[in-house]
Amino acid sequence: MTWIHNDKNSSMIMKSSIPQGLIAVCMLATLAQPLSATPAAVAGVDRVVMLAGKTYLSGRANGPQGNSTTFAWSKASGPGEVAFDNPAAPLTTAKFSEVGAYVLKLTVSDGAASSSDTLNVKVMAPPPTVQLDAVNTKTFKINSPLWNSRIKALVVNWIPHCVSEINNHQLPQGGIDNFEEAAKALAGQPHVRHKGAPFSNAWVHQTVEAMCIALMIDPQGDADILEAQKKMKATLEDWIPKILAAQEPDGYMQTRFTLNLNVRHWDPATRGAHEGYVAGYFLESAINHYLMTDRKDARMYNAAKKLADCWFTNIGPAPKKEWFDGHQEMEQALVRFGRFVNAMEGPGKGQNYIDLAKFLLDSRKNGREYDQSLLPVTQQYEAVGHAVRAVYTYSGMADVATETHDIDYQSAVMSLWDNLVNKKYYLTGGVGSGETAEGFGPNYSLRNNAYCEACSSCGMIFFQYKLNLAYQDAKFADLYEETLYNALLGSIDLEGKNFCYTNPLDVDGPRTPWHACPCCVGNIPRTLLMLPTWMYARSADSIYVNLFIGSTATVESIAGTDVQMVQATDYPWDGKVAITVNPATPKTFTVKVRIPKRNVSELYTSTPDANGVTSIALNGVAVAAPVIDKGYVVFHRAWKAGDKIELVLPLKVQRVQASEKIAANRGRVALRYGPLIYNFESVDQDLAGILKSNSPLTTEWKPDLLKAVNGAPEGVIVIKGSFATGSPLLAIPNYARNNRKVGTPSIVWIKDQ
Repeated sequence: MTWIHNDKNSSMIMKSSIPQGLIAVCMLATLAQPLSATPAAVAGVDRVVMLAGKTYLSGRANGPQGNSTTFAWSKASGPGEVAFDNPAAPLTTAKFSEVGAYVLKLTVSDGAASSSDTLNVKVMAPPPTVQLDAVNTKTFKINSPLWNSRIKALVVNWIPHCVSEINNHQLPQGGIDNFEEAAKALAGQPHVRHKGAPFSNAWVHQTVEAMCIALMIDPQGDADILEAQKKMKATLEDWIPKILAAQEPDGYMQTRFTLNLNVRHWDPATRGAHEGYVAGYFLESAINHYLMTDRKDARMYNAAKKLADCWFTNIGPAPKKEWFDGHQEMEQALVRFGRFVNAMEGPGKGQNYIDLAKFLLDSRKNGREYDQSLLPVTQQYEAVGHAVRAVYTYSGMADVATETHDIDYQSAVMSLWDNLVNKKYYLTGGVGSGETAEGFGPNYSLRNNAYCEACSSCGMIFFQYKLNLAYQDAKFADLYEETLYNALLGSIDLEGKNFCYTNPLDVDGPRTPWHACPCCVGNIPRTLLMLPTWMYARSADSIYVNLFIGSTATVESIAGTDVQMVQATDYPWDGKVAITVNPATPKTFTVKVRIPKRNVSELYTSTPDANGVTSIALNGVAVAAPVIDKGYVVFHRAWKAGDKIELVLPLKVQRVQASEKIAANRGRVALRYGPLIYNFESVDQDLAGILKSNSPLTTEWKPDLLKAVNGAPEGVIVIKGSFATGSPLLAIPNYARNNRKVGTPSIVWIKDQ
């Protein structure tokens, strides 16, 4: 495999991906020119660094080098001073004296001639010392035209479908039968070998967690949901003993290893066995099972502690093992579980698990891009490799940065976020172009036949959510709202019977009921159903409102009282939102409500402007000069039950233009309405049509355009207009694509005149 350098911020391009004729032309052109004796300077990738922190510079020279070759780093521009540890070394560090945008230059000289290259550095202030706390998902009620339908599809159809597949002993990928056989092996009974991939336990654990969350949803008398919940309770009573019986005496759990005893645990040669990947999902499922039972059933919680303790006993600094898993998940799960144990049992009780998460991340080095082990994680500034592994890594890194305040972690996390959001991010909130194995291509290479695996959308939500907790900035919630409503919500059809493993923006095939690699089947519902967690965050004396969904949920322990939050809204179809704040006892605290921003990514520009808020009122009185802090409108007062915040969010049809650096979307336009990206289906129009730049666009409520659970009508707002030819144009929300005529081609970006 030959690699050709592209540009300083575009990684490398595989020769095999370039047409052979073009390679030949380039080679002939190169041979026709005299070879330069001067090596070409390569400064490295753009990045972010925290003030008072350092950035790790990895300059190099391409081309012939000798004893006379020298390197010199210098500041090209920026508001403050730059101190290089060794400005004459290609590998060095730099520190900055002020916040702002800097350009660093690397000059390479061979004595007779020189070349130079630059990189951009954004220097920013570190996050607040104290992070926000998660609002754990507990019993909640949804009253939303969109979300009630989506939840019912998941609870009544999709999760039961997953249960049926996992219970099928003929399922080639393996299901609950692997746990049954592992239990036999541990009991000394005859058994068969592990079935399916090493990570087959994952969809069992994910589905357990999805069922636990589904059982915390108030069915509000819906007979179908009540019946589905009844069956889920029975399934959990059947599955949990089988899962726990497969746990080894020391706490270790993975059926592939238990049923193949000749394979050693935590062996560098078996990094692809997903030991941490499946263990992490078990830890997370145990959290929601414990919450679902109101802490009355500790079977899974205790088993999860035993598993986490087993890992901590065996992995760590010498004389323990240094190790990391080829597929990340254990890292973010350990931090989530450690925080949960701290909350359940007291501060410090879960610290070992958080420490282990950092050790697993710190062990990643001297490896490859594919699993993000090419460099120490604190020196990774560009999103590369397998997209799901990447965003799970970055989510775990964000957790560790928050817990430890390690400034190198903070700098790396924000560098990766900046690269993802501003250079490798799809309009739908998905990531992963698929130009590498299930992963990322170069910067700005965002082809519309994208990979955008559903699991990577889950990971993006986790990552953005962790940054919202750390930085207390609404822009991260703006982004995970985008991913939730577009890339992830559209991965399941409206009936909840088929799903998309990949979510390209140019669609030409149907969703499917299953997949040869069913890693997404439980991940999708567990993430979509965890709405109270995505809707709210909290501090000791503040509630942050991040999503607008008609609902009732309780945020615990705010200024010494629990607070019921009731939202009444038809968002995203309507911009009116009423939030009733019901503290159990009157208390003084702060409520911060997100004011949406639709243009967080530098890659896209939406017009007309639809950011901010149209109006705000408190208890019926208009708020003329609201206090805004990091994208939140701030209400600090003495609250009593029944106090109401009302706001109107501007919902307009917006045309979206992509950066000219994205070749795939030059000469094209996309449509947005609130958080929703829209889609053009061939069932409605010729997808080669051209939208005139001045063509009027209007919205219309279509109450029965689509069919949802059991054929019930599902209403959506469509966008209507005309093509340049005068023929009608119709766009539907991207999440609702491919439901009327299965397999119909559709696109997000239409030609623009």
